[in-house]
Amino acid sequence: MNTQACVIRMRDIHTRFGDNEVHRGISLCVHYGERLALVGGSGSGKTTLLREMIGLLRPTSGSVEVFGEDLNTGDPARVQALRNRCGVLFQAGALFTDLSVYDNIALPLRELGGIDERLVNDLVMLKLQMVDLAPAVAAVMPYELSGGMVKRVALARALALEPELLFLDEPTSGLDPVASDKFVQLINRLHRDLGFTMVMITHDLPTLPDLCDRIAVLADGGLVTLGTLKEIMQVDHPFVREFFHGSRAARVLDGAGG
Repeated sequence: MNTQACVIRMRDIHTRFGDNEVHRGISLCVHYGERLALVGGSGSGKTTLLREMIGLLRPTSGSVEVFGEDLNTGDPARVQALRNRCGVLFQAGALFTDLSVYDNIALPLRELGGIDERLVNDLVMLKLQMVDLAPAVAAVMPYELSGGMVKRVALARALALEPELLFLDEPTSGLDPVASDKFVQLINRLHRDLGFTMVMITHDLPTLPDLCDRIAVLADGGLVTLGTLKEIMQVDHPFVREFFHGSRAARVLDGAGG
């Protein structure tokens, strides 16, 4: 596989909601196997861009290709087949509160259809093992879980269909520093073992050196810059200066861009 080929290619994306233009001509390529972080201030369009990559939202104009196919011109069945090759970890986990951990993880497998329930059981237990949770957790209800366990269960569900492309929305939000570090280590281990491509929204500075290969910075309706952390920190832009060179950033990054 050519790792420089684009698993996601966005061309000249414009997104408008009424009079509010969120994106003005964004183009980018997410390479196979890479870990890309989307960074930007509130209202910069990070979540909207992620939803467009998944096909949950259609841009006003421009094209979005995933695995070489246009999400906005394909037939619905084909688009759904593309989505089945993706997994999503939502910011707060988004577990179904009336379903057990087992049934939350099993849900994508059952929705896919055609999978024997014995195989579903084996796959659920395998996914729990992959995220370092004991088999007994399968019987637990979401309200009984700690914040870190919610994230792990949600990650197990996101991995249920063995996705080639994984989307993470603020994966470490709500976690204390120790739990956050462990979760970052888990994601990196799974990335090494499974080889998926990853797109992550984050505002968590400590995760950037450890959890991404490149960073896309969104501001002023556009893509300000795209590159490694070292490259990003050389860019002269108000948001870049504020986010990557403020006093907190200096303490957290501590030479990571040097």
